[in-house]
Amino acid sequence: MTVANNPGKGPNGPKYSITSSFGGQSGIGPFLIPATATSGQDVDIYVVGPVDSNAAAGPVILPNVTLPTPLPATQTVFSAQIVLPGASAPLSALQITAAAALVWSADSTDRTNLLIAFQVFMAQLEALEVAATPVIVKGSAELIVGRVAAMLPLQYDEILPFFYDFDPLHQTIGVSAGMALQVAWAGYQYCDGPDGPNEGFNGFATTGLTVLDVVRRPDFTLAFDSFSGLFNPGVQLQPPPPPPPPEPVPIQAGGPVDLQLGGNARRHVKLLWPTIFPASNSTQPSGTSLSCQLVCADTYADLAAAVAQVLGGSGSGIITQADNKPTVVIQFTGRVTIVPYVRTWANGVAQTVAVGTTLRNVVQRYADPAPYQLANTGIGATPFSLGFGRWVQNNDPPFPPGSHDDTYMLGAINFTDADQAIGPCGDGFDLPLLKGDTLTTGDTNRSGNGQGKSKGKGSATAAGGRKP
Repeated sequence: MTVANNPGKGPNGPKYSITSSFGGQSGIGPFLIPATATSGQDVDIYVVGPVDSNAAAGPVILPNVTLPTPLPATQTVFSAQIVLPGASAPLSALQITAAAALVWSADSTDRTNLLIAFQVFMAQLEALEVAATPVIVKGSAELIVGRVAAMLPLQYDEILPFFYDFDPLHQTIGVSAGMALQVAWAGYQYCDGPDGPNEGFNGFATTGLTVLDVVRRPDFTLAFDSFSGLFNPGVQLQPPPPPPPPEPVPIQAGGPVDLQLGGNARRHVKLLWPTIFPASNSTQPSGTSLSCQLVCADTYADLAAAVAQVLGGSGSGIITQADNKPTVVIQFTGRVTIVPYVRTWANGVAQTVAVGTTLRNVVQRYADPAPYQLANTGIGATPFSLGFGRWVQNNDPPFPPGSHDDTYMLGAINFTDADQAIGPCGDGFDLPLLKGDTLTTGDTNRSGNGQGKSKGKGSATAAGGRKP
């Protein structure tokens, strides 16, 4: 596999377009449309590499899975089959087909059902890793669903749910390798008793800020620090803890070390934000405050069940997993907030931005162009240029007659008409950033700094085709 870092160059051109006309409706979205997807037709995605060497060619039976309501045990939107290598492809591929009926519908219920089917598909893929005759190699389910998400037409507010399992209603998000978690600690300070002269100073006070680097370990579990994640025994606390209670209890974390306790690493982590936090001057005693939580499990199905239990108020979220180990729930002493960040590039400089940061947010760090200038549509003198690349794998089938190409590259997004793509999620420049997104901006009437001259509407510059 080769890696290219030249978005928009080559015969294929931009990998995505932007529109607010979708499913027979206009003024919706905006939608991000992959270049390989054809309106009204099934979407085929070819993922080369994760197929088990002993898996047979042909259709794959997706197993039923146990998920909390409203997630069903199976779905009919996504199907899979194994395609053997062709003359131009050295490895077998998993071909996933997304049925057109929901993929190309603008109906809100259909969009919700598409996401539900995608979540069920994630759990089904993990089940295929551990089947009696494995279909895909261990640890590849996340890679596959990432490739599928990248090839689906998605409304802007669906991008984070499909890529990062974000749920804006319940205020949860999946924590994935490559993210950074910014943890703001706030301990409770007690200054005086009731009616005392300093009682007004009782409350939560900022006690520090920590950035945790989320990494994937060789056993596929996540660690919050690559250094301590290397420790074989893990970390234990002194004095020794009391005898364990009849039922497991959440970990009470007072600092980063509490996140690295031996035996608590899991494959999946989900961040939960409560809907209510205690006020800074709360008289609520320390240790009982509401804070963000981390729920950890070894399978997506167990994670969903644990999170549902916490959100439903029916338990702590600690349940027995399929492997007989408990899920892990991490709570925090004091009032603690956690914000996930991803790494991006802007004008050749690495930037870490909070999940939810948009293309417009980043551009406005440098300049305030009007929407038509940001689109560089060639109306008069519009020297402002925009280039944007997103990591994507070419989606060619691994069999003749075509020449297979599985290049993993920064593919360009065509923003030529983004100022006209207006819907309930804003316009085309309100695109949420994903990790690795690469942006270039500048004045195309000036030389130097990698900036050339503007070529007007439809140019490689307008299409995001500049080298990052």
